[in-house]
Amino acid sequence: MTENNRINSEFESKIESEIFALVKSITNLNTKYQKGIVNENFFRKTIKTAMNNLLKINLSLKERNLQMSDLIKKMDIAQEYNSVLNMINRLSSLHFPDNETITHKRTFLELPAITSEITTSFITLMDALTLDGLGKKDIIFNLFDELNHNLSKFPGLNEVLFKVKELQKNSINQLDLIMSDAKLKDKLIDKLYEIFREFQNKLNLKT
Repeated sequence: MTENNRINSEFESKIESEIFALVKSITNLNTKYQKGIVNENFFRKTIKTAMNNLLKINLSLKERNLQMSDLIKKMDIAQEYNSVLNMINRLSSLHFPDNETITHKRTFLELPAITSEITTSFITLMDALTLDGLGKKDIIFNLFDELNHNLSKFPGLNEVLFKVKELQKNSINQLDLIMSDAKLKDKLIDKLYEIFREFQNKLNLKT
């Protein structure tokens, strides 16, 4: 076995253990909740934590070009896993970070893809600014609009979306000045990066 294969095998084993533990814990928690052993507040908080953990697992798998469905099939827990996902999707009144109410119900399995789209939008916009993409105003306008659109698809990010829109509005009003001043352009990039880090921290994606 090559070193890369060994590392990949160890990674898959670790992820499989995490998935198995999450599925079992959520299943057991639901049973206790149905029997009245745990209260609703504890149940919802624990489910929210499980959602974040499953999201991070999905993102880790995506980075290695692996599919959650393949691991679930390999582990032979498809029925239990799907039951857990159905349970999560039914809880449309759950709150995300900062107790922001979900206003757009979305299937949990969509969230990793949306998260990836948001991350790409942030990085693309910052790269465009760094590479003097401001030379073409419509490019920057379109990239800001794309970022706002992607942020609006993820529930619970109203505060982040507001900050990006405010930054876009202020930048558009001063675009000619920003184009001619390297310090102002760097300040804009730094502000975008701050919001990007806030987005990551809000979803607890950074370890």
